[in-house]
Order: sequence, then structure tokens, then C-alpha cells
Amino acid sequence: MASPAEKEEYTRLLRYLEYTLHELPAGVLYDANAANEKKCAELMKDTYRLEALAVAIGVDLSEFIATCRWHYERYPHYLGRQKHFGCYANYMEKHHAPR
Repeated sequence: MASPAEKEEYTRLLRYLEYTLHELPAGVLYDANAANEKKCAELMKDTYRLEALAVAIGVDLSEFIATCRWHYERYPHYLGRQKHFGCYANYMEKHHAPR
């Protein structure tokens, strides 16, 4: 059973990860700026923590977590090839991003 502190952390992390993806298909955010490779790695760590908290609370976030991980893993790849794709929406379409 999750403690009140864990429930609070769960809510905070869920809201933050939702925020990082709210500008899709424009890109992934980190705070108010676009994410980079290092920031995406930090966001990925947050998904593991959120997943553990969700299990402790008894909430199924598997689809949301999978979407987060898809973007946090692939956004750095896109950034390195941005000229080729033109925009992240094109990258998402070509690589069949989850909706």
C-alpha cells in the first residue's frame, strides 16, 4: 500500500510527464524548454519511478508509460536527424508513434 508521500509523488510525476508530452507533435518538453538527449534520459528514469508508484497504488498506467518511453527514447534520435525529417510530426508518422 502506498504512503501519502508516495501518492503525492505519483501525482506530481504523472502531471509532469503529461506536461512533457502536451506539445506533441511539436516535440518533447523538459521544464519549459525542448528536451535534449540528457534530459530525455532523465525523463526515462522518471517513467520507471512512476511505474513503480503506480503499481504500489494499484493503477494501470502501462499505456501511458509506453507512450512516454517511446518518445523519450526516440526524441534524441529525431534531434540528431532533424534536417532529414523537417519536424517531429513527420518523424512520428514515419516511425508509427503511439497516439
